[in-house]
Amino acid sequence: MSIRVFYGDFEFVPTPILNWQTNYLRDGKLDEVGIQHVIGFDGIFLELAGESGNFSSVMQRRQELTDALASGNQQLLITDDGSAVLSGIYPKISDVNFEGDPSPQGTWADRLNYTFNASYQEDFYNTGIQSFSEAWNFDEADDRRTVNATHSISAVGLNTAGSGISNNVTNARAFVLGRVGYGNVPPNHPAFASVSGTATAFEGLRTEAVDVAQGSVSVNESFTLSSGNFVHVQEATYEEGEDGITTVGLQGNIQGLGRGDVAFARALDAFNTIKLQLPGDASGVYSEFGGSDTLYTSQFNNFSVSKNSFLGTVGYTAQYTDDDADNLPSGVKTFDIQVADTQPIRLFASFPIFERSLGNVVQDVSTPTEGTFSITGSAVGKQGFAFTDLKNFVEGKINALRPLPANYITLRQTQQQTTENQDSNTIQWSLQWTYTKSLSEAKVTGPVIL
Repeated sequence: MSIRVFYGDFEFVPTPILNWQTNYLRDGKLDEVGIQHVIGFDGIFLELAGESGNFSSVMQRRQELTDALASGNQQLLITDDGSAVLSGIYPKISDVNFEGDPSPQGTWADRLNYTFNASYQEDFYNTGIQSFSEAWNFDEADDRRTVNATHSISAVGLNTAGSGISNNVTNARAFVLGRVGYGNVPPNHPAFASVSGTATAFEGLRTEAVDVAQGSVSVNESFTLSSGNFVHVQEATYEEGEDGITTVGLQGNIQGLGRGDVAFARALDAFNTIKLQLPGDASGVYSEFGGSDTLYTSQFNNFSVSKNSFLGTVGYTAQYTDDDADNLPSGVKTFDIQVADTQPIRLFASFPIFERSLGNVVQDVSTPTEGTFSITGSAVGKQGFAFTDLKNFVEGKINALRPLPANYITLRQTQQQTTENQDSNTIQWSLQWTYTKSLSEAKVTGPVIL
């Protein structure tokens, strides 16, 4: 029997002692996934020149072996009488060591011992990996409507290549990519964390890492479990001022779900629907917290929108009030109106008497004075707002406040002054009425009633 050992083109002469170890590779669940072979080489180089103490041939063989092992990616071939016992193996070389014979006779110059390990893996179970880890996490979001799911998986690949270039990273990648996606979630999970409504998984951000030296690939992916393709979070405020004016504010953020541009498209579609619902939301807040007047929701008192197309978000702030002065038509920039009512009083005549120590003689004439009612103000229209529409608006406000004949004994208009500038879209006015009331309504003294 003739055993010969080769590493690439290098032949080991004399044939070294081979120490063969086999270890089973197991994954995180201790299932067998492959076999690790480690062949320990224990050999010697002898002086071949025929002259004792000639170390040149030994050093030459040492250099040849060093060069062969350093080249890497070479086939390990073992034959028996010319028939291959082991072939097609391209092992990883490690733990190379050279040392002389330690005998006290100093014969180390005639020989040189060497050891090293050659290891390779066998994908006995056709998985392509030697180990892997995988975990799913489910966390209920602060909105109490959705669940955030994260999936992490990593694998260390086996080298199953039939050539000298390791394919462990390729095997690890194929294994990992075959298990990504929410379709690989463990059955019946999440089992404890809950979603409002029937949930659909929308994929979020991904991370990927490759360790070439270890032959490993790891991936992390995230999902949002939601009953819709967006998440809307809204905060409301209710504020009563010292002047009795109440303001309702709505602040919201809309997060579109999905990857790439589709997330922002979904957020924008949702915003266009949610904007139409804001008046109803504000009215509900006003009623819920005790608003007693009329909250004007036909138009915003203040409104702003922000967007981030990269993050797939749309944010908004809306404000409504029950203040009449702040709720003008969309074309009116400013509007100011004042009402003054000088009410009648009981008329007395005063007569001075010469040398009368008690002062004037005051006589009740038994008739009231005339009262006056005036309306003044100004209005400014926005650029592009028709001047005729501005005048119609002002006239409507004046007619809603003007005095009515049914409330007086007599009533007549005594002044009307208007200033119009169509170029600047402005109008000013001053109106006055004079009226009389019955003597019983004329004030003399007593508590003030406005």
